[in-house]
Amino acid sequence: MRLTSEHEVSKERRTGRARRGGRAQVEERALVAAQRLFAERGLHGTTVRDIASEAGVSHALVHRYLGSKDEILVAVIKRNATPVLDRARSAATAREAALSMFRELRTARPDYLKLLARVVMEGVPFEAAEHDFPALRRLIEITEDQARSDPDKARELPEPRVLVAAVVALAIGWTVSEDWLVQATGLSESDSPSIEASVERILVSLFDANLPSAVPERDERGGGTR
Repeated sequence: MRLTSEHEVSKERRTGRARRGGRAQVEERALVAAQRLFAERGLHGTTVRDIASEAGVSHALVHRYLGSKDEILVAVIKRNATPVLDRARSAATAREAALSMFRELRTARPDYLKLLARVVMEGVPFEAAEHDFPALRRLIEITEDQARSDPDKARELPEPRVLVAAVVALAIGWTVSEDWLVQATGLSESDSPSIEASVERILVSLFDANLPSAVPERDERGGGTR
């Protein structure tokens, strides 16, 4: 019986690592391409073969590693979940969380917002996402906590989940229709950062107008706030 040399074992280990690294690279390139194509063409207008071609990788590998087009959509959504959630985790108020999330999505993930809009407009069932959108859940939790901070006023305020849904709708709607709306309203010659700042002010004003003001907790040990 032929014994496997230490050199051969080492080579096999290196090959295994290379294969794993190769798979990670294929998946990442395919998911980036899928996000871009889903945002531009929608789910129905994109095939797995389109994604592979856009990514410059093998169609067979994309199908083997990521599965069907619907499974790729789920993977794209999950890929964006953690970075957006991280923006909301440390926020103390709903306005702060929403603003941080909006900036993350607008600057680093505009295609993701357009993808979500496409999915909705195409009538893709919510269940097809197979994901609970943890960043959205966190924003709802912060909004509900802030609403409960003033029980008397809370009864006169909108349902927190409806408030969050309205803010998300504004963020997605503006991203999808921004180019058209800027020209339609005569803003084409305006400064882009100024427009962005105005949109942010409108977005957070929904929370300011419909939630009690957040009051910092008193730190009894030092008499200050925390």
